Amino acid sequence: MFRIAAFAFAALTTLAAIFIEQIPFFKKRYLSGKMLRSLGFLLTGICAWAATGTSSYAALMLSGLLLGVLGDFFLDYKEGKYFLWGALFFGAGHILYILNFLTNFSQAMFDPPYLKQILGICAVMVVMSAVVVLLNKIRFPGKFKLMIPYALVLLVSFIVSFARGMILFVNGDILLALCLIGASALFISSDTALAINKFGTPPHEFFVGFTGRLINLTYFPAQTLFALSILFI
Repeated sequence: MFRIAAFAFAALTTLAAIFIEQIPFFKKRYLSGKMLRSLGFLLTGICAWAATGTSSYAALMLSGLLLGVLGDFFLDYKEGKYFLWGALFFGAGHILYILNFLTNFSQAMFDPPYLKQILGICAVMVVMSAVVVLLNKIRFPGKFKLMIPYALVLLVSFIVSFARGMILFVNGDILLALCLIGASALFISSDTALAINKFGTPPHEFFVGFTGRLINLTYFPAQTLFALSILFI
């Protein structure tokens, strides 16, 4: 029953990410709609945990999801007055994700034959990040310079979760691998879009509206996939 509930909440959260802003009530109450979707991925994780039982992986994942819910609230509460608090909660959540993907698996990440692939992922991400920053003239003025360490944590979180997903895929753990690969790719897409939208100067005005829509379309499914991964551990 809890397994079915986890999938049901995952589907509802994903549908809400796509359609909820078309509902007039939530158009005027963005934070309410956002928190409803955040509750959706948290409930997905809780139901997945109830279906599979207590584990270190589930505990760390649920803690990260809860920090994500807090981050969602503070990013937009009082028109972004507490934005940096939101980033702090997200950063703490990503640190828990990193610990989770490093410690709760039997396969070592930094031994051959995986080390070269992980180093390759690192190199590609560094280059892509530099290109995005330069093209969109991303700047973190004043107190927002604190976003720089968050961006570094996010980059490490992506590399670790994506690399872990690839290792799982190679070893035949397909469903868990797809959850981690999909979630990490969607998460970094969402936060990249957020950085461009809030701190960048995109090369064309089209990207302003595009990144604004992309944030929610990628973020909530990312957290939902992380929550669902508990089912396959």
